[in-house]
Amino acid sequence: MIVLMLRRLLPQSVKARLTTMLMVAMTCLMCAFAALSYYLTQQWFEQQKNAAKASVTQQLAGPASKALWNFDAEALNALLDAALGGSVTELVVYTDAGKEFARRSLILADSAKSQLLPQPTFDIDLPAVNGRGMGRIQVAWSDAPLRDALLATLRRSIVEIIVVNAVLLGLFWFSMDRLVFRRVAELQKALDQAISQQSAEDIVAMPVPQKDEFGALTQSINAITQRLGNELEAGRASETEARTALASLQSAQEGLVQAEKMASLGRLVAGVAHELNTPIGNIVTVASTHQEMAQQFERQFAEGALTRNALAAFISGTTEGAVLMQRAAGRAAQLIQNFKQVAVDQTTDQLREFDLAEQVSEVLSVIAPELSKTQVKLVCDLAPGIAMRSYPGPLGQVITNLVVNALRHGFEGGRTGTITVTCFLHGGLVKVQVVDTGQGIRPEYLGKIFDPFFTTKLGQGGTGLGLHISHNMVYGPLGGTIAVRSSLGAGASFTLLLPRQVAGG
Repeated sequence: MIVLMLRRLLPQSVKARLTTMLMVAMTCLMCAFAALSYYLTQQWFEQQKNAAKASVTQQLAGPASKALWNFDAEALNALLDAALGGSVTELVVYTDAGKEFARRSLILADSAKSQLLPQPTFDIDLPAVNGRGMGRIQVAWSDAPLRDALLATLRRSIVEIIVVNAVLLGLFWFSMDRLVFRRVAELQKALDQAISQQSAEDIVAMPVPQKDEFGALTQSINAITQRLGNELEAGRASETEARTALASLQSAQEGLVQAEKMASLGRLVAGVAHELNTPIGNIVTVASTHQEMAQQFERQFAEGALTRNALAAFISGTTEGAVLMQRAAGRAAQLIQNFKQVAVDQTTDQLREFDLAEQVSEVLSVIAPELSKTQVKLVCDLAPGIAMRSYPGPLGQVITNLVVNALRHGFEGGRTGTITVTCFLHGGLVKVQVVDTGQGIRPEYLGKIFDPFFTTKLGQGGTGLGLHISHNMVYGPLGGTIAVRSSLGAGASFTLLLPRQVAGG
């Protein structure tokens, strides 16, 4: 936390940061030296104080004891006056009985203040004369000179710190700006100019004025910019080639997509043609039968051998044939109508309203002939009445691709099973599922099946674009999602979640 606070308080400029750090370091170092000097000075003054006290004691003890023995007040006063001064501010002589015998005081300039402040004292015991105690001298001691000296030392240290910091700050700022930051700015300016150039030929090498660390750095930067310029040119050439290759690939992919669509449409045409054979064959058979019945009826009528029973049989056969032909023609018309709608939807991306169940039924009816050639059963479970406003063409192509993909990959080798197509409402969306009971998808293929050109039928007619196109259509114009689940040997399930009305529709 403290480190973060210090980082926020420090200026953002490197020069200012270095200067601030230098000032802090020098200030701390000089404060430490000043504190040490103050401590040593204080210890020296304490020693001087003790030495001065010892000197005063030696100066006064013997002579004062003799003067007091002789009751020589004049000599004692002279002795006391000589000892006054410096830290000694007052001397009081007491007899052995405790009676004051003499007092001498030093008159200070600030006497009023000195009287208010208590003065520390110490006693000098006078040596005995002829076995008789002579008393003591009370010495009033002032530490003012020592304090003044200590304060002078402290002031001098503060002044030294300020002066040294100012000098070092100026020298450091000037030297760093001259030797480092100005040259760094020149390097940055040269690099900015190199970056702004459009080609490697426009990049000019920076001059190397001095053979020092910055000169070596400049040479290295020149080498790097030259190399980057060469790589830039190579990169641009590669980019041009890549863009050309991408355009070719996109063109080829569009061609393959169109080919896939045409192949899907071709499968529809083949299926419809196969499916139309049955009703058309029925119509031809009934028509030929009608022709034979009409010829026979005409002969009987011409010979006059027409009977009531023959007339009834002709009418009954004609009516039955008409019903059969009408039914076969209706089936053919329905197939053609479904094919036309599916073909139009798959070749155009037209937004329109439609019923989901009816649209899916039309798509499945067109591809049903392809399933009729196999042993795979198609099961439909389509919820009616789901109105959609979307793109039926992409939806039909997705369902066609999923069903055909399940038929080709899930039931190869003549396997039997079912493909179930369901659709129903799922909340505010439509859920469409294509589930098969085929052989399933290998786990290592699940993450690749929607990739373009991925196919397990390489060289066998597979382009690898069916599921990729379906994926793009679901997430593109249909505005939904597609998911796959599969277990090897247990079939596969494709789930589509689609909005009932696409965005912008």
